[in-house]
Amino acid sequence: MPRILLLTDRSTLPEPGPVIAAALKGGGFHLCLREKGLEAGALLRLASELREILLSGGGTLLVHDRVDVALAIGADGVHLPGGGIPTAAARDLLGPELLLGRSCHHVEEAVLALAAGADYVTLSPIFATRSHPGAPHLGVERFREMRCAIPGPVLALGGIEASNAGLAAEAGADGVALIRGIFAAPDPARVVATLRAIFVPGGSRPVFQRVAKADDRSESSGPA
Repeated sequence: MPRILLLTDRSTLPEPGPVIAAALKGGGFHLCLREKGLEAGALLRLASELREILLSGGGTLLVHDRVDVALAIGADGVHLPGGGIPTAAARDLLGPELLLGRSCHHVEEAVLALAAGADYVTLSPIFATRSHPGAPHLGVERFREMRCAIPGPVLALGGIEASNAGLAAEAGADGVALIRGIFAAPDPARVVATLRAIFVPGGSRPVFQRVAKADDRSESSGPA
């Protein structure tokens, strides 16, 4: 099940490879290649580069939104944005083995995504974020309430750092998804080690485990 998901963002870090390699010294995690502005060819090249780094350090690669790129590069799965293709359609393309997650902001979105074949969802924003200063966020108590209504793995996203990840865990998060919390940290490996101590039982490598789904994976056609 989901534990640690690092999302790339070239506006935060144009060359993520060295920091990813450094972070892996703190233990394995999943990386989501999230680069909306890259054309397919450039995205494939970056995915190939990062996949080699991850394989050598015990990490795993997911691709944001682009099912075609994930299949072409041999990634381990896809993370869909809220406005991406329907979850059931992505599951049909990926097959039963590859991982599939979806970004959600509401309980209804999360319930539908999980019923349609997602292995996990992110729920955000739990904390205030630097990327959207002054924007409303859920807070710990509201996150806890929403998480209790979602029948599947939930990762907390938004403003996550080593210092507040424990609060997310106490609120019921099964794991965390983050960007600056690792990429902007002075010691990325220490952050990963801290997160693993909180979310990975026994410090074992974080693993997303597929859960059997019912044949009926109907989902509303609107954006999740």
